[in-house]
Amino acid sequence: MERIWNATATVSRVFAGLGGVLLLVAAILVSAEVISRKLLTMVYSGSDELAAYLFAVGTTWSLAHVLVTRGHVRIDALYGHFPARARAVLDIVALLVLGIVALAMLDRSFDLVHSNFVEWNRSNTPLRTPLSLPQMPWVFGLALFMFSICVALARASIALARGDLATVSQTAGVASQDEEIESELASLGIAFGKHPESAKTNTAGR
Repeated sequence: MERIWNATATVSRVFAGLGGVLLLVAAILVSAEVISRKLLTMVYSGSDELAAYLFAVGTTWSLAHVLVTRGHVRIDALYGHFPARARAVLDIVALLVLGIVALAMLDRSFDLVHSNFVEWNRSNTPLRTPLSLPQMPWVFGLALFMFSICVALARASIALARGDLATVSQTAGVASQDEEIESELASLGIAFGKHPESAKTNTAGR
């Protein structure tokens, strides 16, 4: 299970990076059209339509990474006051509910892509884009998100059955403030820990 979880985390990180590239390309397309409209007289270029497709795909490709890194928002006003085992159970329940929502999204989106592909429906724009083409990578992101939820649910459930509450928390729990700080510093390439001077001060004071 750990091997599958690590592989899922790696794949989700790769697609999150690709999703970020797509969002950057979308921003460049829109910026270029806005500037050209100011400087030149031009007709409809379709950059806003293409940017919308890129934004949608980039968003779904990032969902799995957000789940794996526990970056999604959770309301934890009462959560922190519960015992560790109760929090672990709530974490699994939250994954189950999220999985139900993700499954419903995946089911409806797959039907949409399938019908657009079979009927070869096109966008009602000058580009006349076949809708199924940008929707295929979009629905792939939702499928990856659903798969990540299933892996996280399996890992957390096995850990709970073994009494390994720490693994449940690391998989589906609410990230602590220290964990969030460590994650932000790691993304900047900065090691998390006490400053050397602070450590000396604490040692001298004992």
